[in-house]
Amino acid sequence: MPVESWKMSKWSRNFKDYYDCRPVFANWEPPKEMVDARLEPLNRLVGQLVGWNDVAMEKTLAFNVFKHKNQNLGKNMQHHPPYDKNMVNMLVYIDKHENGGTALYENEEIINKEASNLIIDVSKYKIKEIIPAKANRLVIFSGNQLHGAYIENNDIYYDNWRITQATIVRNAIEMMEQQGDI
Repeated sequence: MPVESWKMSKWSRNFKDYYDCRPVFANWEPPKEMVDARLEPLNRLVGQLVGWNDVAMEKTLAFNVFKHKNQNLGKNMQHHPPYDKNMVNMLVYIDKHENGGTALYENEEIINKEASNLIIDVSKYKIKEIIPAKANRLVIFSGNQLHGAYIENNDIYYDNWRITQATIVRNAIEMMEQQGDI
């Protein structure tokens, strides 16, 4: 299927060294009450896990679709680790290759330049944990933790796509305060 490219500034290495796409499926058609009822059990579960009384889960289905254009990249060449401040990330591994997973790094100051180059040498960052990819596995972690996609064998994603479904969860009260709704 056609997918939307992501982070395509004039400085971006996207579509030069790799394909980084983010198809998003809107969930607008069902009545709000139906969507809220469907998400309520998940919102409650995630709220309990992270200690928030009220969470707001994105209602869209967003996917990370990635593939290398170059082969023989070293194991230190990984996805640029970002912070997603004041959010909880929920990832479902979709592809069947189960190669790598998600790296959680020691928190440190970092300048996020993933818009220009998603693939960087991460050897200077200390990995705390790698959450292994497994098809249909849901992982939940704080966006306040420095994290990034981690690939054991980059050549697997030369011929194949790395696909995850990504959902962002925010503290609903903080979000309403920021929007001026409270």
